[in-house]
Amino acid sequence: MNYSAALVGQRLLSVEKRDYSWFFSLSEDVRVGTESPWRLLSQGRIIVTSEDDGHPFGLPEPVDAASRVLATVSNRTVESAEIDASTGDLTVNFGGSTCLQFLQMSCGYESWRLYAQGNETICMGAGEIAHFVKR
Repeated sequence: MNYSAALVGQRLLSVEKRDYSWFFSLSEDVRVGTESPWRLLSQGRIIVTSEDDGHPFGLPEPVDAASRVLATVSNRTVESAEIDASTGDLTVNFGGSTCLQFLQMSCGYESWRLYAQGNETICMGAGEIAHFVKR
């Protein structure tokens, strides 16, 4: 499965947190799910991370990580996507030095999962990547 081709040209439509899971939907048939940390970078700075969600940080209201991601990238399309060969981290580039990174933080647990047109790519423990192609 060509995970990059499944993502390129897509727009982020929604970000949803359910219990300990996050779901990033790019279309009906393309989404990323994770229970591991993720972060949004732009212009060389961290805009928001999964760890920031719900924290007040002295602001008038707690950080809504999903809203911050959508406010930053919902009008952009994915220009490229890469998986780091040594860590398994998935970076989704929206151009303009803006990217969403899904991080692998364990030698044993699965991290992120990409669902695309019935196919699945999973970041396994230690950053190994498994592809399951619909037959």
